[in-house]
Amino acid sequence: MIMDVNAYGCSLAGCNGPMSGVCINGLNFEECPDVILILDAEEVSVPVEDSPRSSDLVSTRGFSSLDALSCDALLRARGGIVVGVVAGPEVGKTTMIATMYEMLHRGHISDAQFAGSETLRGYEERCHLARVASNGLIPNTPRTPTSARLSFTHLRLATSKGIKDIIFSDRSGEHFDNVLDNPGSIVEFSELSRADIILLLVDIEHFLKTPHIPTSRIRRLLMTMDQQSLLAEKTVRLIGTKADLAKSNEELEAARSSLHALATDLSQRTGGRVQISPLLIAARPREGATQIAEGLKELLDEILKEPDPVAVEQDFAWPVHLTEMDKLMHVYRSKKR
Repeated sequence: MIMDVNAYGCSLAGCNGPMSGVCINGLNFEECPDVILILDAEEVSVPVEDSPRSSDLVSTRGFSSLDALSCDALLRARGGIVVGVVAGPEVGKTTMIATMYEMLHRGHISDAQFAGSETLRGYEERCHLARVASNGLIPNTPRTPTSARLSFTHLRLATSKGIKDIIFSDRSGEHFDNVLDNPGSIVEFSELSRADIILLLVDIEHFLKTPHIPTSRIRRLLMTMDQQSLLAEKTVRLIGTKADLAKSNEELEAARSSLHALATDLSQRTGGRVQISPLLIAARPREGATQIAEGLKELLDEILKEPDPVAVEQDFAWPVHLTEMDKLMHVYRSKKR
């Protein structure tokens, strides 16, 4: 069967079928039972946009990324976990996120199953150069362009606790370089204000060779965020990327030890208000090994972890069963004391 790809879509959320060029089920479009006729070929005149602009709920087309308005619309409609990623140029941010998608899509993470994505096309584009089908000599991942604006990628997961939506921020590393020259500009990074968890990425290969430069950079970024109250009541993790480049087990242990020491140092610089835990990850297999995505399951578990509920203090004047108005006035009274 020869189909007009512009006339067919998909009944599954997060997949636009032949229009996007990627089948969420991994099938040929002629074989996929979820492919549907959406309109007559003569009626097709509007090209697929790269990103939705409406403040309404995001369409199920396979977009490359979401802009801030579309991300806000998705969160208002569904809720979700926002992950703010803080990383300099070529640290491995895109590779980390793309590999997490690849592992979920292939069913290699037992506790969570891939259940769709509003940015499916973007993930497939990011993963393509790392696959055999690309005919590349070595695995690769495209960089986020310096000129690119803030965007987001989306994953929907099926877990034992239900469906979870995860939003990853995607900002060029050069934007964070600019913050080092103008610290006050960090307040304009809206994704950090909204984030539920913040990941600070460090290139382990550079960290071991010239520790002073990456240590100084990450310290300054952390202190800038802390001074602007962007870390309050958030989970913060220090992620060491490219652990697959370690040439021996001894070098790997040295990287793990150094990363732990840096995490302790960063926690102390916040006065103990923020406890930062380290994690070493390897998106690619180490030389002579076959295991990929080391540490990414632990990271995903951290992202999906439910936050502890905030306890509301009561005194003798408060009723046993608080209404929403009681809770609101309790906060007000606390400030007046």
